Amino acid sequence: MDNAIGLKIRKVREIKSFSQEYVANKLSISQSAYSNIENGKTVVTSDYLDRIADILEVTPEVIEGFNDQVVFNSCVQSGFSNTYNITNPIEKIEALYEEVIQQLKERIRSLEEIIALKDQ
Repeated sequence: MDNAIGLKIRKVREIKSFSQEYVANKLSISQSAYSNIENGKTVVTSDYLDRIADILEVTPEVIEGFNDQVVFNSCVQSGFSNTYNITNPIEKIEALYEEVIQQLKERIRSLEEIIALKDQ
């Protein structure tokens, strides 16, 4: 097993927006025991990696082959595509854009009302 697997697990977990506590609970271990996995203090067997991958909703191969530089470059260049099949937060980003657009529309309406009052 790759010595850096704990770091790869952590990065995938963070991309998925899962807390250590959430994953630890799903594994029926303490958060500190799970932290030891991510910090490389605990050896991760292939069976355990399968369980963690299942919780993170990816395949073990995604974790083993995880390369944050590739993910970063893919995100920058293509808007969250080609990231080793990691579920992308594109829906979250779209929702944030929609929220910002709505706020801007409301601000424009408010400013138009102010302008209309000044013109009277």
